[in-house]
Amino acid sequence: MTTPDNSTSKAKVNGGKTGAVMVVGAGIGGMNAALDLAESGYKVYLVEETTSIGGRMAQLDKTFPTNDCSMCTISPKLIEVAKHLNIEILTNTTVQRLAGEAGSFTATVLKKPRYVDLEKCNACGDCVEVCPVQVESEFDEDMGARGAIYKRYPQAIPSTYAITKADRAPCRDGCPAKTNVHAYVSLTKEGKFQEALDVIRRRIPLPGVLGRICHHPCEGECRRGEVDSPISIAAIKRHAADNATLKRNEWKDVGGEVERPDARIAIVGSGPAGLTAADDLAAMGYGVTIFESDRELGGMLRNGIPHYRLPREVLDHEIQVITDAPNVEVKTETRVGKDVTLAELREQGFAAVFIGVGAEQSRKIPVDGSDKEGVLWGVEFLKAVNQLEEVPLGERVVVVGGGNVAMDVARCARRLGAEVAITCLESRDEMPANSWEIEEALEEGCTLHASTGPLEVLGEGKVTGLKLRACTRVFDEEGRFDPSFDDSATSELAADQVIFAVGQASNLEVLEGSGVKPSPRGLLGADPHTLQSDVEWIFAGGDAQGGAASAVEAIRDGHEAALSIDCYLRKVEIPTDRNIKPSGDDWRAIPKHEAVAKRYEPTNRDAAERIKGWDEVAVGLTNEQAIKDASRCLACGYCCECFECVRACPANAIDHFRAPVQEDIEIGSVILMPGFDPYRPEKEGVFGSYRPMANVVTSLEFERILSASGPCQGHVIRPSDKKEPKSIAWIQCVGSRDRELGTEYCSSVCCMYAIKEAMMAVDHLPGDDTEVTIYYNDIRCFGKGFESYYERSKADFGVKYRRGLLPIVNISERTDTHNLIVRSGTDDGSFEEREYDMVVLSVGLRPSAGMKELAEACGVERNRFGFIQSGGYAPGVTNREGVFVAGAATAPMDIPETVMGAANVAGLAGGLLAEARHSLVSSKTYPKERD
Repeated sequence: MTTPDNSTSKAKVNGGKTGAVMVVGAGIGGMNAALDLAESGYKVYLVEETTSIGGRMAQLDKTFPTNDCSMCTISPKLIEVAKHLNIEILTNTTVQRLAGEAGSFTATVLKKPRYVDLEKCNACGDCVEVCPVQVESEFDEDMGARGAIYKRYPQAIPSTYAITKADRAPCRDGCPAKTNVHAYVSLTKEGKFQEALDVIRRRIPLPGVLGRICHHPCEGECRRGEVDSPISIAAIKRHAADNATLKRNEWKDVGGEVERPDARIAIVGSGPAGLTAADDLAAMGYGVTIFESDRELGGMLRNGIPHYRLPREVLDHEIQVITDAPNVEVKTETRVGKDVTLAELREQGFAAVFIGVGAEQSRKIPVDGSDKEGVLWGVEFLKAVNQLEEVPLGERVVVVGGGNVAMDVARCARRLGAEVAITCLESRDEMPANSWEIEEALEEGCTLHASTGPLEVLGEGKVTGLKLRACTRVFDEEGRFDPSFDDSATSELAADQVIFAVGQASNLEVLEGSGVKPSPRGLLGADPHTLQSDVEWIFAGGDAQGGAASAVEAIRDGHEAALSIDCYLRKVEIPTDRNIKPSGDDWRAIPKHEAVAKRYEPTNRDAAERIKGWDEVAVGLTNEQAIKDASRCLACGYCCECFECVRACPANAIDHFRAPVQEDIEIGSVILMPGFDPYRPEKEGVFGSYRPMANVVTSLEFERILSASGPCQGHVIRPSDKKEPKSIAWIQCVGSRDRELGTEYCSSVCCMYAIKEAMMAVDHLPGDDTEVTIYYNDIRCFGKGFESYYERSKADFGVKYRRGLLPIVNISERTDTHNLIVRSGTDDGSFEEREYDMVVLSVGLRPSAGMKELAEACGVERNRFGFIQSGGYAPGVTNREGVFVAGAATAPMDIPETVMGAANVAGLAGGLLAEARHSLVSSKTYPKERD
């Protein structure tokens, strides 16, 4: 499949050198400024970094001092902005650079993709219904959940959906075959086993096989391990394969149909690399012939993996799905290089050849006596056992080797009735075998003699034992294999058979007469990225090209080879950069209160029973177990790219391959109104750590609890137990007036919104026994009607006020009830403690997260607190002519003051444009009228 171009494109938009304004920030202030200018006839580009306009005001339940519904107040503005012909809304957009001068600026903006076409989306919501990912809703201050595809809030403008994406989840990067682990785990969580299997099948043509034998490096990258233990990814893969119907891939070329030649390709070897290449190329439409020297397909999957690990019915079924394709032909018992040469295949009309013959021979090591009767070699032993041949063994077997092949040999010998001892050079911790393979061998009665090496096979003509010597070191300081021994420390093991399982090698007779030279390591020579050999039509991959590795790495090579062969046959450049590097680490943060959850994984049958035969050892997950374990996924990449939304969208509005777009927009003036961010108390561990105490919330979180469209539908409940609180305390000045935090300024609005929330809490909660208390330093009632609002809270709503000398306030939690103990200082220097069901932190206002970058991009100065500097006697004016600022970007302020500031800067920007326009007109010269 071709890879889309994700590079940033660039365009230029001409807004008129003096007739346009860019307003950055689409909260209530930005919208008002935009409307004022648009009504005056100016073109306005309204830039917003989130997916919708509305800003912080859209999150509020009520506004003070009128207690009007915030959404009712802002909704007409949203619609008016959306419908105004002079306003162009640019959401998901940030300003990168501002060049030029007042009256003639060029603003460079970066428009991040929302992956949903604004023109096509009709907001039906079908996509949301099928999205398997659930993450915290930023709009609900992480108290509610949303899908990876979402609308920020019900009344959002634009009224279309958007998709959130971070870097690919690390599990996906950790898979050599780049399987979309995140997607199939997310689908499993929803019980969509068929859809999960369809995702797996895109990259793993043998999902049931890999679900059983893969060493799952993806699990080592799983960030769930930072909470408790990784997701059981391999087990979930197996579960999908065992509980859904395996289907062939439908090949789709990103970016349109690709014309391909009518060509046939030969696949030599039917292991995982060959089968994968055959599957991909057949799906592309090429004719494929698989050549296999054995009677049946499968390579080392069939010959090297014992039945108790991989039931043959699973392997046979998944191979059959590949070979049932009408353009796939199979020729077994045909050894390429002996029965037919590569040159002869070329003469027969094969346009390209892929060689994936594996490593199906044992690597021989020189050990005295290794030619004695009773000495066997691991790979050949496994092949005989797996092909159900008679393999006579004595009562005592010594297996030499510490890898997975050695473990398989030992466990097979146990099933054939022998007592088995394993000896290896490595210590137990250094053994290359998978840890679970070692454990299972020991459970089945094998004994391990680590850190020993074979010195001599004992016996006169026939094996009677193996002499060993102590291995003191396996690897040198640089990690290279360089064993050293202590010849004075020897021992002997009695044995009827010694089976050496110390490595694998490939039979390179396939290259006979081809012109392809073996690599210095004695492997098939090919480019490590493109897998193309020196002979342009011959490609090679898998163990025979890269050395003995895993099945999933062979599958990776099959995909890469198919891509290269397709490019070669279409006569286009074969890409060398295959995006094999990890995507990065810009992932979704692990939720702060993620609970520890049990990992579910396959269970093994009892060891005493399982060595009596060849039945499968591991018992797969049940449906319930698979769903529960998949539900532990942290959704690191947000969108998992399962493409369920694409299938569900009737308008065909979703395109997951859209790239960021950079645009240059010509404007005459800029207004900066990026708003604010609330102080996050968890960062500094305020009050004995805010997050672990579930019933301590911030003021903005409480706004979302109050809101009818919020996570609690306007029902005031405690996060810990969903019960209605009977007593609530507000703590003032959290993150404000604090020199240690560098926020010694007053945040201005905290007093009044705490009063408003206390009044609304009383209004929302039933009964007359609700107690609401505000701990304060002082109450600042700055605006019109604020003082009477404060008095009304006491008289009509019973709000209590306690002076709480903030520097010594502390909150602790009762472990039995999760109630909060507020310890506060008093005016006389003593302390008092009071218990509440819930505590709300009245957090201060800080500069928005992108304020620094925005200020630098626009060339404007900030003050020592990080807000944009505005002229003292010239409010709204910055140090750069033509760039104005208002609202909470200059200092904390309430909504009325923000709206007034917006009107001011709209007037300043309009005046500047009018002056520039007048100067332009005055500079023109006109011909005299004719006589």
